Amino acid sequence: MMTVGEGIDWAMGEALAFGSLLCQGYDVRISGQDVSRGTFSNRHVTLYDQRTGAGFTPLNNLLPGQSNKVEAVDSLLSEEAVVGFEYGYSLEHPDSLVLWEAQFGDFFNPAQVMFDQFVVSGEAKWSCSPA
Repeated sequence: MMTVGEGIDWAMGEALAFGSLLCQGYDVRISGQDVSRGTFSNRHVTLYDQRTGAGFTPLNNLLPGQSNKVEAVDSLLSEEAVVGFEYGYSLEHPDSLVLWEAQFGDFFNPAQVMFDQFVVSGEAKWSCSPA
């Protein structure tokens, strides 16, 4: 797959991008409902042992002594609160890629005020630019 450059799907492309950032010294944080498993994208950020329930994140083990991490946070369906938190997190961690994933467009709608009032206009209002 990798040697011929064929068969790279969205989930693999995302994993390659996250891994590249981690190897360059950046942290990656992604939140949303079921993002560690990726219900719709077949993302496999965290693998779970079926017997013990213990999770393992392969991207956090790319290099010996790796200090940068990918953090997949399976958040509740409270979009406005989650987007507000992640926006604040991105301001406090400017050297991290901070993502929020909505599974459907209607999940985006409740968070619209956060995007309009903070994410989009925050830089103009308060000179705050998210990561």
